[in-house]
Amino acid sequence: MKGIIYSELVGFLDVKGGPSFTEEVLAGAELPHGGAFSRVSRYPWEQAVQVVTSASKISGADANDLCEEFGKFLFDRFTVLYTEIVERYPTAEGMLAHVEDHIHEEVRVLYPDAEPPHVASWKDDDGFVVEYSSHRPFAHIAFGLVQGCMKHFGDPRSINWVDRDPTGKTAYFRIQ
Repeated sequence: MKGIIYSELVGFLDVKGGPSFTEEVLAGAELPHGGAFSRVSRYPWEQAVQVVTSASKISGADANDLCEEFGKFLFDRFTVLYTEIVERYPTAEGMLAHVEDHIHEEVRVLYPDAEPPHVASWKDDDGFVVEYSSHRPFAHIAFGLVQGCMKHFGDPRSINWVDRDPTGKTAYFRIQ
């Protein structure tokens, strides 16, 4: 996984609990590099799980809730880091409809070794569905990203998790 995600995770921890909390979480995660993440390097996704597990243990917060909060935080950061991409879309649904064919395609061009999750979306009789699929168990982060996207665009609709794989590798979210 790209280091930028880890750098943002560390930033999230700083906002969530302050620098001393972040230091305690990273020490508790027992990472081989002590939590010094480079934005341009690659790290095993399991290290993100170690960090979230440590944060959950120290804070007492549910790990899935932390992942969803991080997803919201991450979308806010994407609006700053990738303004030109976010501004191309007038609505949350418009952006979510193009995650795979536009946004992740740009990620693959910028970072040829990147392995972004597969995100599909479609309209049905009950609303708009977003499907997340990955070899990594980060569906809760994806749920937070979708929530953050909707908030950013002022979309008042509700989002519900309609189907989930207990491994966290796939999920379906319905916006209505």
